[in-house]
Parts: sequence; C-alpha cells; structure tokens
Amino acid sequence: MIRAKGILKNIVITIAILSAVTGLSLLLDQLDDVTHSDAYVSMIFILAVFIISRMTSGYFYGVAASVYGVLTVNYFFTYPYFAFNFSMPGYPITMVTLFTVSTLTCALTTRMKRQEQARAEAEKERLRGDLLRAVSHDFRTPLTSIIGANSALSENGDVLTPEQKRALHGSIEKEAQWLQRMVENLLSVTRFSDESGARVAKTPEAVEEVLAAAAEKFGARHPGLSVQVAAPEELLICPMDALLIEQLLLNLLQNAAQHATHATRVEMTASRAGANAKISVSDDGCGMKKEQIARVLKGRPADGRMQADAHRNMGIGLSVCAAIAAAHGGSLRLENRANGGLTATLLLPLEG
Repeated sequence: MIRAKGILKNIVITIAILSAVTGLSLLLDQLDDVTHSDAYVSMIFILAVFIISRMTSGYFYGVAASVYGVLTVNYFFTYPYFAFNFSMPGYPITMVTLFTVSTLTCALTTRMKRQEQARAEAEKERLRGDLLRAVSHDFRTPLTSIIGANSALSENGDVLTPEQKRALHGSIEKEAQWLQRMVENLLSVTRFSDESGARVAKTPEAVEEVLAAAAEKFGARHPGLSVQVAAPEELLICPMDALLIEQLLLNLLQNAAQHATHATRVEMTASRAGANAKISVSDDGCGMKKEQIARVLKGRPADGRMQADAHRNMGIGLSVCAAIAAAHGGSLRLENRANGGLTATLLLPLEG
C-alpha cells in the first residue's frame, strides 16, 4: 500500500510538472509569434527534468521526462510545427544532445538524493548511539542509590528505626521514578530518529511549569548549585512533549554543574521572542571556545579527542538537546556571556 502510494505520488508530480512546462512553453511561443525562437524551450524542459528528478524517487521518472521533453520539442517547437520530423539537418545531434543533458541531469540529481539519504541514515545511527551513551551515565547514580538502600534494609532492617526505613524506602521510590522517567524520555527521543518516521507527540504546555519542574529535579540532585528561575507575567504556551523539553533543560543544567568550571549559580529565564518562547539557561562559569561549541553540538568532545563517556557527556548531552529542539520545530544556540559563563538559548514555537 505504501509503495503504491509512493508510485502514484511520483506519477502525479511528473504529469503535473510536465503539463505546466508544456503549457508555459506554448504560451511563450504564442507571445513570440514573430520569430518563433525556441532556444529557451529546451532549457525549460531540462529544468523540468531537474525538478522531477529532485521530487521523485529513482531514475525512471526523470528519464521519462527527458524522453517526453525531446518528443515535445520536436512536435510543438520544431519546424514543421505540430508534426514529428526526425530527418531535418542537424536534428539528430540537437535531440541527442538534449536527451543526454536531460538524462545526465536526472542521474546526477538522483545520485545526490541518495547521498543525502545515506548521510541522514548515518546521522540517525549516530544519534541513537549518542542517546544510549548519554543515559548510561545517568543510570549509574540512581542504580547505585537503589542498591545501597536495598542492602541497608536487607542487612540492617532489624536495627533501623521506622523513620530510617521510611527514608530508605522513599529514596528507592524516588530513584526508581527517576529511572522510569529517563527510560520514557529515551523511548520518546528515539521516536524521531526511528525508521518508522514517527514524530514527537506535542500538547500545549505552560513554559513556566516545565522550567519549575526541571529546576526542582535538578536542585534535588545538585543542592550545591543555586538555580534561579525567572518567567514573565505573560503565560507562554508551547506545543511540546513536556518530558522531552524537561529532559533538555535538565541536560543543560547538568552541563553547567559538571563542566562549567567555578560556576556558583545558574539562571533559567523565559520570555517571548516574536512567535517563539525564548528559554535561556546561563551560568557564571568559564564558558567555551567557539570551536568547542560547534563540536559539542554535533556530539563530539569539546577538545576534539575521543574520551571516556563520563568526559564526553557534555557533547553527547548537548547534541541530544539540539535534536530535541529540532524535533519541536525550534532551535538551540550556545554563546559565551560578556561577563563570563555560557548561555544556552532555546527557541520553541508558541501555540497558534
């Protein structure tokens, strides 16, 4: 069924474009009824072949458009008009040249499309690997906490007070919920890099609530780093997957905690920027060089060398953030602050 729809779509595109350029060429020929110069007609049909090859799959439709163009130029725009004539002096060379140029254009365009598809597949596989490495590091801490709390209850349950037991049970539940959210986020993120082509499911969410949730979770795990949240009085509503955007913000905050040397506080602000909500996460740390920013947004180490996962987490986390932003129709930008530190700016389309 999907293949049949694809073939039908390619046929409709081909017929529509060829009909349009044929009509345009005839109209131009009528306007130029004095000289009947047909020098531009061949160029128009070569352009049509290029567009058809670009918009359809495979070689067939572009080659078919080439054949149609050769026959159409012969019938409508070569003397005697409205009749086929394959015996005119110089005609074979002219038509062979037109067909060759059109076919080569089709072949080059199709090859370019396939190379783009191959690059997209390679990027998709890289993103999957980045996602797995990004969450593997974050899984270690809650798993260690759960194992430790469970061991304490198993080995010392008889001597622990009820309050201590409740605290340990609460710690296990909290860390288990964190792991559950992480798994859900991972599954959600992989949706937009999966071969099925599924897209992120978005619902209208208040930006201020997502910021507050991310700050609360980050504060529980990094109590030593102050997080200040500022939101406008205006209610900003964005279509989003709240879990994904929350994970994006957590990645940015964790980047400040782990990699912003000498950082003492982080600021999260939200404001309106035209048709977008602008969310900024700023720290007062050491900042980054421009070439480092370009590398980490592609999931590579800041210094350009392959290191252990724990050291590469900044690049992986920020590349995942950029992918999440793009999946929501937004963008992520990193830039150094004038007074020191780094600012990550997220733009998300507002509702309506």
